[in-house]
Amino acid sequence: MVPCKTEGCEKLSYVDHIIPILPSVFTIALEWENNETGEEILATTSVLATEIDISQIYKYEGGSPETKYNLVSMVCSHGDQYACVAYFNNRWVIYFPSEQQVIGDWDSVINTFIRLNMRPDILFFENDMQRKRIVNAQINTPSDVKNTFIQNWDQLQNFMFSLQPQSS
Repeated sequence: MVPCKTEGCEKLSYVDHIIPILPSVFTIALEWENNETGEEILATTSVLATEIDISQIYKYEGGSPETKYNLVSMVCSHGDQYACVAYFNNRWVIYFPSEQQVIGDWDSVINTFIRLNMRPDILFFENDMQRKRIVNAQINTPSDVKNTFIQNWDQLQNFMFSLQPQSS
């Protein structure tokens, strides 16, 4: 419920946000101040979920009942640099510009945020059902199409790392 927009009105009214088509992915951007303490980072990141049901945010009037999305990656700030944290092969991995490290489970991700004073800035969620359809389609596609998909994925990762500020 939100306050009505008429000046002087103190009543609360319901607002429905309707989404006609489920997206295959969606993002959430977090806005941080500049100097969060480890406690503040913990307070914020500990409420993040790796699964979100979009029907809690939007009323969905489509035919598919699958409204659950999984967190698949994050762009995180680490001082004046950026890193990518991604869920890959059933574990979380952190990609720095020059290296990658396996983090492990979600609790280890939260601990890494605190230890490195790292803040997730952009969270990428993916619809699990649509992902399974894509993976199944890839299994049944010719190898040249699969190779193109892999090359496009590699180009996207290289682009993300090129956004990293260069030290002088």
